[in-house]
Amino acid sequence: EKRLALGVYPDVSLAAARKKRDDAREKLAHGIDPGEAKKDDKRAALLAASNSFKAVALAWMDERKALVDIGQYNKTLARFNNDVFPWLGTRPITAIDAPELLAVLKRIDERGARFTAHRVRSEISRVFRYGIKEGHCKTDPARDLIGAIPPPATTHFASITDPVKVGEMLRASDAFAGTFPVQCALKLAPMLFVRPGELRQAEWTQFDLD
Repeated sequence: EKRLALGVYPDVSLAAARKKRDDAREKLAHGIDPGEAKKDDKRAALLAASNSFKAVALAWMDERKALVDIGQYNKTLARFNNDVFPWLGTRPITAIDAPELLAVLKRIDERGARFTAHRVRSEISRVFRYGIKEGHCKTDPARDLIGAIPPPATTHFASITDPVKVGEMLRASDAFAGTFPVQCALKLAPMLFVRPGELRQAEWTQFDLD
């Protein structure tokens, strides 16, 4: 004799228990062990949960956490929590297609966050590539959406072209009372015309003091 638990009364009503009993008898009639079928269903549910988009995305973020600044990690996690997981989080990663992803990206773009939409598409694509590496999926539908959202408008930094204002800027730099390295950088910048990062990372071998 084998017993099969159908639930606890009153959480499971008698009517529901009878239906479960009938389903179990139908399985037996077809040569299926209801107990094993119940275990298979639980295993399938656990597998689906581990293969959800959210589970794979969090695993990707966890893998790269040691490689990126904690601030960047937190920003990526916030973008997914706000703009991706509410719509894709519980979906099996293998069931997500390009039109479904495009709907998520358009939702972001329509609120005026076009740059964020492009960033999210790139990050979703990296989740799928991680999923391919780990055997969770076989394709990256986000790759097909490159260019689906128009590029964000480029905003250039303002520049000073009036000679009088350039003079004001140079005199303000001369009066700077901060640290000595920054004083040097402010004096070198208008003579060398390099980008701030190039000046900051310059090495002594790049200077001919003679």
